[in-house]
Amino acid sequence: MGQNLEAMNKPRPRAELLYELVSTGNIVAIKALCEEGVSLEWADREGKTPLIVACMNLELFDVAKTLIELGANINAYSPGRHAGTPLHHAAKRGLAQSVKLLLSHGANALVRDDDSQTPLDVARINGHASVVREIEKSICYFSGWLREFYGPGFLEALAPQLLSREIWVVVIPWGSSNSTTPRKMELFIYPDLQKARPRTVIALWKAKIEEPKFQQKDPALIIFDQPTRTRNTLTSPLEGDKQQLQQLYNACMGIPQVTPPPVPTQTSTLEAAPQTDESGTYNGWGVPDSGPVGNPTQHAQTSDNVSPSAPPIPEDLDGTSVTNDVKGEGSSSSCAICFDAPIEGACLPCGHMAGCMACLNEIKAKKGDCPVCRGKINCVVRLYAV
Repeated sequence: MGQNLEAMNKPRPRAELLYELVSTGNIVAIKALCEEGVSLEWADREGKTPLIVACMNLELFDVAKTLIELGANINAYSPGRHAGTPLHHAAKRGLAQSVKLLLSHGANALVRDDDSQTPLDVARINGHASVVREIEKSICYFSGWLREFYGPGFLEALAPQLLSREIWVVVIPWGSSNSTTPRKMELFIYPDLQKARPRTVIALWKAKIEEPKFQQKDPALIIFDQPTRTRNTLTSPLEGDKQQLQQLYNACMGIPQVTPPPVPTQTSTLEAAPQTDESGTYNGWGVPDSGPVGNPTQHAQTSDNVSPSAPPIPEDLDGTSVTNDVKGEGSSSSCAICFDAPIEGACLPCGHMAGCMACLNEIKAKKGDCPVCRGKINCVVRLYAV
């Protein structure tokens, strides 16, 4: 009995007091304790830190923002029954604003909880489409509206418009990165942007991917999913948009988009412009919490859906694609980054021949990784054909 009274009278750690202040929203008191050196990482019996608690309640958004600014561990992990990081907990509750805050400060969207689920998996399971779009936007190698052909293959040539439908496609990495091997990629197909769960998921490392024949007027990307033995034919919603199709193919091969610096314009408000096209329809990113999402057909009529990452493939006067010398069947020697100059350089130590010297040197100068395997580039060497 005496021991129990002693325990009750024993002063609690100040870190526990800071934890309790989170639920009250007392930012001033939290900052005062933090200035005294009180830890932000005290966890309760369930493993929840102050930041995890703040990310579980929309009313505590300002507290979460303050904790992050004070240096709280943004990837703190809570094991057990309430397993997950702050991003897992915010995604589970559909708190898109908190999710965006965490992602903007470097939260890891690919970490898995005790059930082997990422924050994106959690958002999909709980049907939070706006959170799904926000997380996909932060980690995807490609996203955009495409046309999908269906039905017997021989009818595609006879009535392609009647046998195609608009779909939203996202390509994201699977698992953690490994600098020694190319990243494994997954392709997700949604019928529209209001769906949190994809209609089709393709593990691209188990699929056979045919490079589009860009010399054709309206090329297509064909993906044969070997586990399900299904054939998927995808093409741009805008006939002949080879740039978008090249971006999709690169993403499927694990090559991220390389976005060039913005071109200076007369106005400096472009980045702050609302995400709508000229007709007022939504462009697809950051689906609002309420209100209808724009018609997919309307999205396909504007080129603002996809951020350009390289100039379009030039066409000759006869309408065929202009390419450099071809090394082998289905393999182009054009730079995979700018699509203009020939492949003339290799990344070391991985040895991948990825593009022209100008593009590769620019990537290396920015401390980027090899566009093929994501390995560190120590140097770029020029290759000479004999």
